[in-house]
Amino acid sequence: MHTFRRWVTATVTVVAVTALGGCGLLGGSDDNAGGNDKVEKATVKVGIIPQLLDIAGFERARSAGYFGAAGLQVELVTIKSATEAVPKLKTGELDFAFGNWSSFIAAQSEGAADLRAVADGLQAKPGMTALVAMPQSPITSAKDLPGKSVGVNALVGNVTLTSKAVVKAAGADPGRVQFKVIPTADALNALKTGQIDVMSLQEPNLTMAKQKLGAKVVADRATGPVADFSISGYVAPAAFVKNNPKTTAAFAGAMAKGQGDLADQQLVRKTLQDYAKLDPGVAQAVGTGVFPTAVEGARLQKVADLMLTYGDLKKKFDVGPMLYQAPAS
Repeated sequence: MHTFRRWVTATVTVVAVTALGGCGLLGGSDDNAGGNDKVEKATVKVGIIPQLLDIAGFERARSAGYFGAAGLQVELVTIKSATEAVPKLKTGELDFAFGNWSSFIAAQSEGAADLRAVADGLQAKPGMTALVAMPQSPITSAKDLPGKSVGVNALVGNVTLTSKAVVKAAGADPGRVQFKVIPTADALNALKTGQIDVMSLQEPNLTMAKQKLGAKVVADRATGPVADFSISGYVAPAAFVKNNPKTTAAFAGAMAKGQGDLADQQLVRKTLQDYAKLDPGVAQAVGTGVFPTAVEGARLQKVADLMLTYGDLKKKFDVGPMLYQAPAS
């Protein structure tokens, strides 16, 4: 399989490119924007997949002015996936990028990029991501999935990886499950019209499926072998981190504050409602997950180990060199 096909994102909604404003008034608008008394580079370009639950910490940091206070002006660049982000990070079109960890780990392990994990995004917890079926479906658990079709956003990536783990944990053979790529924008319709038997969904789509279709949960994708699974985060090129230590530390620090604020579940829902333009009823019902304030090597290693188990990596991979080390203060 060609290398780039392994950088598959496990994310959900993809929207059209929109003009999104940054925060703060420091720094210029071009690629060679200078620094200030706080950072080497005041204007940073950040690749973001809009409207996801995963980016709530980033959006909180923006709305609360944490980036501006750290000396940064954030210029958003809309991307569709971590796959798209990797080459843009290599060429300097992006300074930081959001995406799912399995995609970034695959790119790093195959030598497609040299990345540093500078901030966490979303950690799964029960109730926020699941395999669902229509209410009249005879499928009631993961044991029923062999021989059935399961809609996923990509054949290689976080969604399929965790789905396989859940099926195996239920005592069934994940190799007999028919995984079928369904664009997230089409997920609810594909489920409703019977194009697939089961759909893998994450919030806020999970709540929308329950409310609009009466969908039932067949298996939670955040339990057993994938409990506390690290879903997504933010990376930067190793060279950028080395050459811009203050800038990287400022970004990581602002992200940590934004993530930390989201220990308040109502603030998560309010933030999500504001940037994703959700119906208040959906925003109040979503399962919100966990927003870690730092990247933990043990959790990231768990992702790499699971990727090896299901063939997404060719050999065991040590995530240690990917972990960002903040400069000594």
